[in-house]
Amino acid sequence: MNRFFVFCLLLLILLSCSKKTPEEIDPFIYLSGSLQEGETLANALIDEGIENATVYKFVNKMDSIYNLRRAQPADSFVVRLDTLDITHELIYIPDKIHTYRVIRDTADVFFTQIDTLKLVKEIDTFEGVMESSLWNAVIDGGEGPALAVMMSQIFQWDIDFFIDPQKGDDFKLTFEQYKTEDGKFIKYGEILVAQYTSRNYDNIAYRYTNNKGIAKYYDENGRSFQKAFLKSPLNYKRISSYFGMRRHPITRKSWMHNGVDYAAAYGTPVEASADGTIIHRGWKGGHPTINGRTGGYGKTIMIRHANGYKTLYGHLSSYGKYKVGHKVKQHDIIGYVGSTGLSTGNHLHYTIYHYGKAINPLRLKNVSGPPVPKNEIELFQIHVDSLKTYLSNPDVSSFEIDN
Repeated sequence: MNRFFVFCLLLLILLSCSKKTPEEIDPFIYLSGSLQEGETLANALIDEGIENATVYKFVNKMDSIYNLRRAQPADSFVVRLDTLDITHELIYIPDKIHTYRVIRDTADVFFTQIDTLKLVKEIDTFEGVMESSLWNAVIDGGEGPALAVMMSQIFQWDIDFFIDPQKGDDFKLTFEQYKTEDGKFIKYGEILVAQYTSRNYDNIAYRYTNNKGIAKYYDENGRSFQKAFLKSPLNYKRISSYFGMRRHPITRKSWMHNGVDYAAAYGTPVEASADGTIIHRGWKGGHPTINGRTGGYGKTIMIRHANGYKTLYGHLSSYGKYKVGHKVKQHDIIGYVGSTGLSTGNHLHYTIYHYGKAINPLRLKNVSGPPVPKNEIELFQIHVDSLKTYLSNPDVSSFEIDN
């Protein structure tokens, strides 16, 4: 009997200890979700059952601290409601670092709050060797694909990473990465130094920010890595036809193919290979005719550049936002890969003209951009010397709190 009494007493003690105090009970309900393709935050909240008037108030207030026109699919949100379905807080999370809050207090007054995750910026190094592709070399080394993309953008004027790399090519990188204080990776920063070495190429790119706050990559003598023309104006699968004489696959006639054909998936974005002005946007001839039909290039864009250069982009499926007379910058999207005109499959026909004469884009003698200003070259050399330390000693690293 005494044992039973003791057992009951212990059970009552355990139950009383596990019982939550009023302060520990959360009286709120939380709804969470993420934006879908083409969906606005307002539409997403209405779909969650929040009434229109309430959505209007919260979304307008949120727009005052975060431009919702920048909203992207997969951005997440949380709504805090009470048991009477009254909305008390809207939380918007567009990335891993920032959290935006709109809070309504008991007096029906709205106020905002921005929470920023404190990060540690690390300087780290990476070395890789080509086996199949730059992408695989970076992934196999334990880094993320974003690092491979960043590196390809540095060398894009000198190296076509679809056809130029060979097995055994090696590269080194010194780069920034941001982590939480407990060591969780959040994102990459900038690549500070990048070296690529192959049988035909060996160069090092140093990131330098000039006195005007513009950051670019230069070699150790201050020459710019950026060139007048891109090595290729799109991400492609293979080159399906080279510059020179060939038999046309449709007309079966031999003729001069005055450009390069890049086979690529339908809808692949096509970029302006250099700064210039759109001079043609429409259907265009150029290939041999068949059954009296012209317009072999199909939907075509032509751009006029400085120093007597023009470029042509043919067989597009559709155009970008730029029209005749518009100025474009290198990398602006001017169209999308298709198979319009006399074409047997999806590809881009790309031609470069110099004073009206077609030249082989793969043999173009490219012109470098502006070098480091002469009045900054001494400061640049000091900066380069400090960055060389990372390449010569991969174990060197530094840490810095980034708020």
